[in-house]
Amino acid sequence: MFSIVILTRNSLNVVPDLIDVLFSQKFPFPYEIILMDNDSTDGTVEYFEGIRQKKSELKIVPVPEGEFSHSGTRMQAVGLAGGKFIVFFTDDVVPIGSDFLDRLTKPVREGEAAAAYGVFQIGGKRKFDPIDAFLHNDHYKKYRDFSEPLTEYCWSLLPPPTRRILSNFDNCASCIDRKVLLEQKLPLIPYGEDMIFAKKLILNGYRVAQVKDAKFYHWHKVKFSYILKRMCLDQHLSVPEFGLYYVSGIKGLVMKIGIRIIHRAFVGLFKVKGPFLRRFYWIGYNVKVLVGDFLGKYIGTLDEDKLGGIFAPLKSRLYRKKIRIVEEIEAKSILRY
Repeated sequence: MFSIVILTRNSLNVVPDLIDVLFSQKFPFPYEIILMDNDSTDGTVEYFEGIRQKKSELKIVPVPEGEFSHSGTRMQAVGLAGGKFIVFFTDDVVPIGSDFLDRLTKPVREGEAAAAYGVFQIGGKRKFDPIDAFLHNDHYKKYRDFSEPLTEYCWSLLPPPTRRILSNFDNCASCIDRKVLLEQKLPLIPYGEDMIFAKKLILNGYRVAQVKDAKFYHWHKVKFSYILKRMCLDQHLSVPEFGLYYVSGIKGLVMKIGIRIIHRAFVGLFKVKGPFLRRFYWIGYNVKVLVGDFLGKYIGTLDEDKLGGIFAPLKSRLYRKKIRIVEEIEAKSILRY
């Protein structure tokens, strides 16, 4: 028995694509669907009420305004689940292929790993950034099929980028053994629970699988303020958990942004197809995202020991912004991504 958990909030414009694909899966095992709905007002709940009339194995669980969190809401669903295995989806993913569920769950149900995750792709029928797709649709090839268990000592000897790669995980589409999940639990943090959960698994004797042939479409057009906050928190978590600094110093910040803008402009002009104005639009969008991305990462590195030097007034102002971002997200969680 599998329990498929879907997190929604005003998802009527995207979640039917996921449901249509799920109901067309060639999956020989029984499953239930648990909808964790965060106070939707657009008809999402009514849509699932209609489905429940035809599919009785569907639970609709209201999550009141202000009580959603990536980890807490998922763990609440696990407590209600009847399945031996838990499959997590965000509301806007679109699995590729009628055998997606079979492929995603295979390593866990056959005992090869305690948890498995699929591979996001940028594309499909919805609007997406062609530059991002060109650069990132092969990202999964740098990861091994399995992250093996490690001792704390071996972990401490690894360079920070390797620690982060070994802890890669994606709850946008994942499968986890319920017994292991109840034992290890997703960490009670507002964002990044999946990567820290994967770290916990491999340090406690469990394998984590990346299923390279379980691909799904997932992409968001994001605002500057959102990506800045998200990357600030990502860096804020990555320092204590992995010892990893994506960027350090204002000079490094400016250089990384500049190099990547040139690279993405080149890709947009010469590597992707489409009308010139469309490509120019996506170059501009990438410039906005890159600035927000790396500025957020830089802000996330700041602490009271790093506020001196020639840029001290600027650093102090950015550090205060970091404090506000972290407090805001810890109080309200971050939007699903």
